[in-house]
Amino acid sequence: MPFAAVARAVGESWHRVHAICKRYVELALAEIDLSDVTNAAVDETSYKRGHNYLTLVADAKQRKVVFVTEGRDAATIEQFAAHLQAHNATPGQITSVSIDMSPAFIKGVSEHLPNARITFDKFHVVAQASFALDKTRGSNRRPTRPSRACAGHCSRTAIG
Repeated sequence: MPFAAVARAVGESWHRVHAICKRYVELALAEIDLSDVTNAAVDETSYKRGHNYLTLVADAKQRKVVFVTEGRDAATIEQFAAHLQAHNATPGQITSVSIDMSPAFIKGVSEHLPNARITFDKFHVVAQASFALDKTRGSNRRPTRPSRACAGHCSRTAIG
């Protein structure tokens, strides 16, 4: 629910509701223990009309978000590694990471999560395969079909 809607529902200002939420998020983050996280799923999402990005990291086994930061580059993976160390964990304990095919994420995982095996998420693999299949189908079809300009000319000059 947006902060403005909560503020209207409880009769407080947007700023007060935001401050309360921020404080409780800080308290929850201070107590988080990531010592059992071994599998991570990383993805990004846009906000503010699509020109700004957040990177989210989830514990793949428990299916819960454990880290969020602005950006979508290798530095976000480095920040996640630092977040692990601040919460009873080490970057070396991450053995599997699911990411999209972003070169930045690949670089970040390779540099900052030394024991992680990279798995590309299914959505991006299927999308790439579909694109390649469509491209192949299109290139196979084009040479056999005469152009519109050629179709009229070729039918008039054909020897019957």
